[in-house]
Amino acid sequence: EYIQEAARAITLADGSRISAKELMERFLFPGELQWTPIARLSGGEKRRLFLLRILMEEPNVLLLDEPTNDLDLETMAVLESFIDDFRGAILFVSHDRFFVDRLADKVFVYQPDGSLRLYAGGYSYYKEKEREEEAEKAQLAPSAGEAKKDRETKKAQERPTREAKRRLSFGEQKEYAEIEGVIASKEGELKVVRLEMQQNASDYTRLAELGREETRLAAELDHLMERWAYLEEIAEQQDS
Repeated sequence: EYIQEAARAITLADGSRISAKELMERFLFPGELQWTPIARLSGGEKRRLFLLRILMEEPNVLLLDEPTNDLDLETMAVLESFIDDFRGAILFVSHDRFFVDRLADKVFVYQPDGSLRLYAGGYSYYKEKEREEEAEKAQLAPSAGEAKKDRETKKAQERPTREAKRRLSFGEQKEYAEIEGVIASKEGELKVVRLEMQQNASDYTRLAELGREETRLAAELDHLMERWAYLEEIAEQQDS
């Protein structure tokens, strides 16, 4: 009944129609479970149900913020399958390279100057194009003349210690292996605080406390993201 409040059927990308009952089965709600009171569902089942309700409203755009952090593996598998049949546009942010490669037709990548660059492919395609461009730059470098060679040689001699440090230490390797989980946990804390802020909108004293907590968590999350980007860059250099 909750799902049918949105619609009794929707149209997929190939033009076919699928009923609410069929889509519920696709989202792991078999016939007998479809008549279970929502209050008796598990947390994962509720998230899957709320997601399904949104999809039944047939949006033409979906915005997904780190979906692999909040959805269990079963739900992610179902969602990925549904996205293949979704007839609208999807914009998502994710640190999951496999998720990006699986679903993205295009990726937007931040450049050193802060601008965004579009690559017509997934994460692997973007990295391949980046390597090709770096190789082209390396081939063009000798044509700049002997003066440039001398400058580059001098710079290389002046920073041997810096180059040697561009490898993850044992401690950094451990931090790199764990940091995505820490980021996901911090994002969860931030979402809980923001939900509490919505629930306490009329309690100004509590709202002020939550506002300070939100600021603290957001700053910690920003720091973690910067740290992740730093470690990721070094890890990629090691692998190249």
